[in-house]
Amino acid sequence: MTTAALPSSAARARLSGKLAPATLAAIAVVALFIGMRLWRMTDFALDGDEIFSIQLATADWHTLFAKAVQDAIHPPLFYVLLKLWIQIGGDSLFWLRLFTVMASVLCLLPVFAICRDLDIPPAARNFAIAVVAVHPYAMYYSQHLRMYSLLMLAALVSAWRFERYLGEGSTRNLIWLGAANLFLGYTQYYGWCVVLLEFVYLLWKRRNPVPFVISTLPVLLLFAPWAIAAGRVLHGRGLQQNLGWITRPAFGDLNWFWIDLTGFSEFESLRRYGTVAFLLLFLLAYRRYTEPRVHWLMLLWIAPAPIAFLISQWLPQSIWGHRHLLFAIWPLFLLFADAIARMPRAIFYPTMALAGWWGVNAMQFHATDNRKLPWDILVTNMIDADTGRAQHIPIYAIDPYLHYSIGFDLDSMRKGDFGPLGPRVTSRRDLAKLPAKAARFEAVQTDNIGQIPVTPGAHFWVAWTDSSWHEKFTPPEILAQRGCEGGAEISQFDSSHRVWLAPIDCN
Repeated sequence: MTTAALPSSAARARLSGKLAPATLAAIAVVALFIGMRLWRMTDFALDGDEIFSIQLATADWHTLFAKAVQDAIHPPLFYVLLKLWIQIGGDSLFWLRLFTVMASVLCLLPVFAICRDLDIPPAARNFAIAVVAVHPYAMYYSQHLRMYSLLMLAALVSAWRFERYLGEGSTRNLIWLGAANLFLGYTQYYGWCVVLLEFVYLLWKRRNPVPFVISTLPVLLLFAPWAIAAGRVLHGRGLQQNLGWITRPAFGDLNWFWIDLTGFSEFESLRRYGTVAFLLLFLLAYRRYTEPRVHWLMLLWIAPAPIAFLISQWLPQSIWGHRHLLFAIWPLFLLFADAIARMPRAIFYPTMALAGWWGVNAMQFHATDNRKLPWDILVTNMIDADTGRAQHIPIYAIDPYLHYSIGFDLDSMRKGDFGPLGPRVTSRRDLAKLPAKAARFEAVQTDNIGQIPVTPGAHFWVAWTDSSWHEKFTPPEILAQRGCEGGAEISQFDSSHRVWLAPIDCN
């Protein structure tokens, strides 16, 4: 009779290691991180910026690069990768949003690597991942079809490779760092802020910057063709056309960034004091200030916002934007979690309890988040409300951008390309008839209500938003003074503005 061999002590150790509490916790927080980003992913309609991403990514290669150059304010890598992604899996809303979700999830790879290199304990690492998993700021942009999650990934990869270079200044590490910085620069211009900070750090710590500069030269040469092409466009027209809506930031805007970054922006009663308490607790409790390699992560979350703030004061056109600084969230919370893990228990447990309470509230916020206007519902409600027989119905949008989202939804419906519009459209019973219904409508941008042609028998819709319409009377009331009659208004809103549509008939 034979018996199965008992596992060796090494095998038992490996088995127990796999089931260690920190390992199980890591699996749980990673699952939470992914699950939160998949949750409600298709509940939000595409906004104007996301529509622009799709239009470039679905164009042919020549048009993609031509339009990206004309846009000029974003390098083309995001659009190139999104185009390849669409070629693989199509253009359904789920698949489109999954692209930025994947970029957000891939951030965990350099996060694990940084924690290992800096000896951040597994418990602290897991705590940081759990916080970012439900962080409203990080959640929103992980599901937003723009380059900001990709920028966060590129910045983290660069930060990790720079950390490796600090530990071992080998040619191999310099090559990897150069490749990471090329990826970073072609993702978003704000990525060059990270490269600048790497150079500044070397000077600060009196490390020889020459090898870093030499390794950066090929990166600059490879980026130069894009910089020259985009620079010519911007030299000719300036930044006003694309960024004119961005005002020069005041100190209140800089303060609001810290509120956003620390996760209190959606909690009105806690915004100011919660952020102050968070930062004070961190700055007073952290015990690793003397470690040079920790200084790099400190610099990475503290410096970018003041740099962007000061540059926006100096440039003729402000470039200020929170979303471009999304990457600062990881170094902040990795170091914060490391500080919490090293605290006495009398401080550690109450802090963890408060963090848990904040996390529950953050999840509840995401359950009802309405930071994106439901354009799909607005447009289909308009189509359903118009029971007339007119074959051409203009929609005069009195706003520089309002026609963009309405026109995209109508165009997608006319073509029968319902995928990007999401399940609220594709679940309609009259889906087969929707292209013919949508074909009657045309979104028209107008700067002035006086430009709307009013002729006897005319039937059209008028669209406006409270963010750009500041007159005493509404557009239907003004058109009534010109002999027209407005019908029942329909509207939708998000957390920042409301959009109205109203049918107009002229006698």
